Amino acid sequence: SGLYLHELLEGSEIDLPEVPVPPRNPELVARLERIKAKLANEEYRRMTRNITGQVRGPLHCLLSGFVPQKLRSVKAVVITIFNFIVTVVAAFACTYLGSQYVFAETAARVLSAVIVASVVGLAELYVMVRTLEGNLGKL
Repeated sequence: SGLYLHELLEGSEIDLPEVPVPPRNPELVARLERIKAKLANEEYRRMTRNITGQVRGPLHCLLSGFVPQKLRSVKAVVITIFNFIVTVVAAFACTYLGSQYVFAETAARVLSAVIVASVVGLAELYVMVRTLEGNLGKL
């Protein structure tokens, strides 16, 4: 009862044999170097394919990146606002038309449609803010 495994293993060592490293084949090493050089050249060509040696004026350099970026940004904002309006109007229309089976009075139908459209609009605003927050975090 006084013999434990950790006491038996105390002070022992693991004797692992050394693995012999085979000599590298010089033809294989040369082939690998050629493949690495070829891949590096292809990557360099891919990175520099849009670069030309033409010198342009400072105004063109300033506007070439600025104006298209701003136009894309304005286009994205217009599409987002249009999407918001269509979503809220569609929610109102569906609720107004669908509530005719529940409510007989027009005032109740309009009120329910306004409530649903407001909830949908708030949810859409929440999603837009979260998306904008995520895009700002990536900049």
